[in-house]
Amino acid sequence: MAVTVRSILSDLSRVEGIRGCAIVSKDGFIIEKALPSDCTVDSDELAVMVTTLYGTAEMMGSELKAGGIDLINIEFGESLLLIQDLGEALLVVISEKQALPGKIRFEVKKYKDKLREALLA
Repeated sequence: MAVTVRSILSDLSRVEGIRGCAIVSKDGFIIEKALPSDCTVDSDELAVMVTTLYGTAEMMGSELKAGGIDLINIEFGESLLLIQDLGEALLVVISEKQALPGKIRFEVKKYKDKLREALLA
């Protein structure tokens, strides 16, 4: 039985410190989500903001001749946001501020290939 994107996101969202996650297409649409119930931003708005941020970072990398983007990591006052490039889509992970960033990055790397495969299925 094929593993679904939804089940993978569900597993990832249960990792200690992770509040929620979503898969966003690079043209700004939610593909799947496992966001916390207290998430105050609309998932469609989140998708647009994430793709805008990704596009801006991509332009910056090009201007700096720094290469392509693999991972974007933003630390806010109360939360961490990671955006992992999956090829045709982006994985967005929202975690608690006190979460260990290295552990969250490790978990994201662990799940990214599973998500790529599930997105192609």
